[in-house]
Amino acid sequence: MAEKVSVVIPTFNAGPDFGELLRKLDAQRGDFELEVVVVDSGSTDGTKELAARHGAVLHSVSKASFNHGTTRDLGISLSSGEYVALTVQDAVPLGERWLADMLENLHKDVRVAAVYGRHIPRPYAGVMTRALVGNLAVAGSERREQEIRDPEIYSGLPPAQRRRIAAFDNVSSCLRRSVWEEFPFGEADFAEDLRWGKKVVEAGYTIVYEPRSVVVHSHERGALYDLRRHYVDQLVLEELFGARMVPSLPRLILGVPYSTRHVYTLLRREEPAPEKKPKLLLGAATYALASQLGAYLGGKVPSVSRLSPKLHAWLHSILGKGV
Repeated sequence: MAEKVSVVIPTFNAGPDFGELLRKLDAQRGDFELEVVVVDSGSTDGTKELAARHGAVLHSVSKASFNHGTTRDLGISLSSGEYVALTVQDAVPLGERWLADMLENLHKDVRVAAVYGRHIPRPYAGVMTRALVGNLAVAGSERREQEIRDPEIYSGLPPAQRRRIAAFDNVSSCLRRSVWEEFPFGEADFAEDLRWGKKVVEAGYTIVYEPRSVVVHSHERGALYDLRRHYVDQLVLEELFGARMVPSLPRLILGVPYSTRHVYTLLRREEPAPEKKPKLLLGAATYALASQLGAYLGGKVPSVSRLSPKLHAWLHSILGKGV
């Protein structure tokens, strides 16, 4: 009898890519029975009806109650597979072995708690999006095994290295149910996957990055989103790893031109035409300023909170939403 594998997808007005995602799930090949669980947060665009037509187990929650951690916990609790894949409503598997390639790692080694896969940008993605996605850890072509062999050595590593060991990504992942039962995601407004990865590797499990498993996933973002994203990311990095990416105003002043140069180099690889240079330089500078400023403001949260709780609440209400 084939094993059952579940796929859990949180949705809200999923849009045109959701149908393609469901069709690609139907087309997955492997020796397993596939179950799809959709947890919807109040869609009004036909998302629920589309999921039902594809035979998904459908559960609805209010939009106000959605939480990146607990909503995924709910979806997993409603599923029945020994292995549970997690994805998002607009990530589309590239091939028919998206799931099988992740499962292979879980079957081979009981120490592997979870696997996450590679992202590639959409065919119509802009140059900035292509450059940034291509620079992510989830864009690499080399398989990685992330584990802690010596807890004492791990605790002495720089924050950036500890983060790489704990990396996990729920845009495209598959986990072992028995490990999730030991370590549910729990309440998390942001970075529920990184929080979970840290708990799991520190408990002695292994996480695998499997680049053969690929999803098409990218977004066109603006400067305000980049500011907010790096603000929230800094909050999480300090909480989990004690890392402060832009710890002072001088570092911010120096970091903007350094980041501009780095991003400009990435953009030129994607768009080498000489006439595009001014536009690319402006785009690189805008991104650099937004990202560095966001990280700087995120690092200032503890001191602002102590000095003025009201100012902190106001700042967080603006920068902590929409990510």
